[in-house]
Amino acid sequence: MSVRYLLLALAVGCATSDPEVTGEVGDYEVTTQVATCPVGQWCIEVPVTADPVPRLHAVWAVSASDVFAVGDSGTILRRVNGSWSPMTSGTTSDLRGVWAASSSDVWAVGLGGTVLRFNGTAWSTIAGVTASDVDAVWGSSATDVWLAGSGTVTHWNGTSFSSTGFGGILLSISGTGPRDVWVTGENTYLHHFTGSWTTVNPGAGTSTFFAVLALSPTDVWATDFMPNKETMHLSGNKWSAQKTSGAIFNGLSALAPSDIWGAGASRVGHWNGSAWTIGQPVGTTAYLWSVAATAGHVWVVGDNGLIGHLAL
Repeated sequence: MSVRYLLLALAVGCATSDPEVTGEVGDYEVTTQVATCPVGQWCIEVPVTADPVPRLHAVWAVSASDVFAVGDSGTILRRVNGSWSPMTSGTTSDLRGVWAASSSDVWAVGLGGTVLRFNGTAWSTIAGVTASDVDAVWGSSATDVWLAGSGTVTHWNGTSFSSTGFGGILLSISGTGPRDVWVTGENTYLHHFTGSWTTVNPGAGTSTFFAVLALSPTDVWATDFMPNKETMHLSGNKWSAQKTSGAIFNGLSALAPSDIWGAGASRVGHWNGSAWTIGQPVGTTAYLWSVAATAGHVWVVGDNGLIGHLAL
């Protein structure tokens, strides 16, 4: 079993309030519109979706008024001006990642090598990816898109795909441009592309990392499960451990170097430039997979169709 899903099983089996959690972000209420969600308070947003409600695995905010979420059984949801609606994906594959160059150029990826692209009107299947599963997608532009899954990184240059193989299970990819791309996963350390690939050991005491987030070539975050080293931060040329009171993040998103959000299990974390504040704002039994931050807003998604929203 994948380490990430083993942690899910343990979390579900031990879903209780955690005495180590500090700095609670706040209580929540159920809503479908951002207008009814008070600033500074988390809300549970209820989309129109399938029954049974699917696991939502990834979320990406194009802007405050346009957000995409993807999940199991080909689920794609779009939030426009405060209202969530399902989209026709054309697949029943479980989707694992989503990224958008714009509202009319969105990529979604998933199991079985599924790659979908939205052109502003409809989703279509993209052929040419050889990975058996694709867990993550990120790009710097419409002609520089990177996909990670199984043991393969695949690059789209606007015309064709090319692939590079690595060991382990790749789970996350991030970057700042065509010559600054980071990928990581289970039993694989981090890999950094600057024109060629190098392997990076941040010094956490493990080769398994769940998420990577690059803010600049010298400002990079990675998450893992090692106690007191749950996040590793590259600042300049030095990695340092930043503890999260035991929170293990499946996803990271940033508004600024001193305004970073993480989500995993039932925890949501916020980095203010000096320390993580950890809370359980959407309940102690929630399991969260992804977080997306954009100006004035943060969204988290997880099991049972969970969508949490914070208006900043």
